[in-house]
Amino acid sequence: MQLFHRSITKETLTLALPVMLTQLGQVSVNIMDNIIVGKLLGADALASVSLGNAVFFSIFIFGLGISFAIPPLVSEASAKNNTQRIQSVFQHGFVLNTMVGLLLLSLLLLFNPLLYHLNQPEHILPDTSIYLKIMAFSIIPFMFFQTLRETSEGLGFTIGVTVATITANVINVVFNYIFIKGLFGFSPMGVAGAGYATLLARVCMFFFLLFILWRNAKTKQYIQNFSLKIHGFKKTMFEKMLRLGLPTALQMFFEVTAFAGAAFICGLVSAKDIAAHQIALSMASFTFNLCIGFSVASTILVGRNFGKKNYTMVRKIGLNNIGLTFIYMAICGIVFIIFKEVLPQYFTKEEETAVLSLASQLLVIAALFQLSDGIQVTTLGALRGLQDVKIPSIITFIAYWVITIPLGYYLCVMRQMGALGMWIALGVGLTISAVMLIYRFLKISR
Repeated sequence: MQLFHRSITKETLTLALPVMLTQLGQVSVNIMDNIIVGKLLGADALASVSLGNAVFFSIFIFGLGISFAIPPLVSEASAKNNTQRIQSVFQHGFVLNTMVGLLLLSLLLLFNPLLYHLNQPEHILPDTSIYLKIMAFSIIPFMFFQTLRETSEGLGFTIGVTVATITANVINVVFNYIFIKGLFGFSPMGVAGAGYATLLARVCMFFFLLFILWRNAKTKQYIQNFSLKIHGFKKTMFEKMLRLGLPTALQMFFEVTAFAGAAFICGLVSAKDIAAHQIALSMASFTFNLCIGFSVASTILVGRNFGKKNYTMVRKIGLNNIGLTFIYMAICGIVFIIFKEVLPQYFTKEEETAVLSLASQLLVIAALFQLSDGIQVTTLGALRGLQDVKIPSIITFIAYWVITIPLGYYLCVMRQMGALGMWIALGVGLTISAVMLIYRFLKISR
C-alpha cells in the first residue's frame, strides 16, 4: 500500500500549518515564562513555575479534552452543509465549556493548600502557590477561546486562530518582562508576574479571536446568530458532546497527569531534578504541540470522509499523516541531539551547571521518545475523526498510569536514577501507547 499521497499531504499541510503556528504561539507562552523566570530569577523560581504548571495543566487539560468534542461534530455537519447543526454544536459547546471551566477553577483553588503536603522542596512552595492561584483564573477566558477555536477549526478556518494566538503571545512576552522586573511604575512581582502576564494574554486572545471570526465570511453567521435562549438547548446534544468529549478529556488527562506526576516524582529527589525536567519538557512540549497540527488536520479530514462514508480514504489519510509525523519528529530529534548542550542554556543561569548537565541528558531521551509521542497524538486525532474515543482513553490509561508512573517511581526514586530514570519510563509508556493506538486505527479503518 502506498503510504504518502500528494493530494492528502497537500490538504493536510494546508490545515495543519496554521494550527502549528497556533500551537507554536500557545506553547511559546509557557516557554517564554520558563526562559524569563529562569534567566531573571534562577533555578528555584523555575522549579516553582514547573510545579505550578504541573498542577495547573493536570486539571486544565480535562477542560481542553471536553472542548475537543466540537471539531468532529462541526466537521461532519459541514460535510453535509448543515449550518443549523453547526450553530447548535457551537452554542452547546460554549455552555458546556463554561461550566467545565468554572468547575476546574474551583478545583484548582481547593487543591492549592495541598501543595504543602506533597513532600516537595519547601522553599519553592510559596511562589508555586501564588502562581497557581493566578493561573487558575485564566481557565475561564481560555475555555471561551477554546469554544471559538474548535468551532473555527472544525470548519477548516484555522488561520484566524493563529493570528489571535500569536498576537496574544506577544502581549504575554512583553508583560512577562514588565511584571517580573517591575517596569513602567509596576512593582517587581517575581514569579507572580509570569502568572499575571499569562492571564492578561488569555483574556486578549479570546477577544482577538472573537473579532476575527465576526469579521470572517465563513464564521460570521455563527457569531451573529449565537444565542443562550433556553429553548435552543437540548439534552441529547449535551449527551452527545459528553460521549465524545469525556473519553477524550480522560485520554488527555492521563497523559498530562503522567508528566505532572513525573515532575512531582522528580521533586522527591531534588529541586535540581525538577528544574532539569522542566527545561527538557519545555523543549519536548514545543515539538509535540506542533504535531497537534497533524492531529487536528487528521480529525477534520477523517471526520469529513467519515461523514461521506468514504472509509478507504479514511485509512489513507490516517497512514499518510502518521508517516508525516514520523518524519517531522525524526528531524526534531536530530536537532535535540546536536544542540543538547546549547538549548538548556536559554532556560537558566550559566552557573547552574548541575541543572544544565542533567537537562542535556534528558534531551537525548526526549529525541527518541518524541517519535512515539508524535505518532500517538496524530493517531488519536484520526480516531477522534472516526468518533472512536472510549478505547483510546483506556489505552492511554494503561500506558501512562499502569506502566509509566510506577516504572518512573522505581527508576527515579528506588533505583536513585533521578530525572533520568523518570524520562526513560516516559519513553517506554509513550511507545506502548503509540503501538496500541496504531493497531486500534488499523483495526477499525479496514
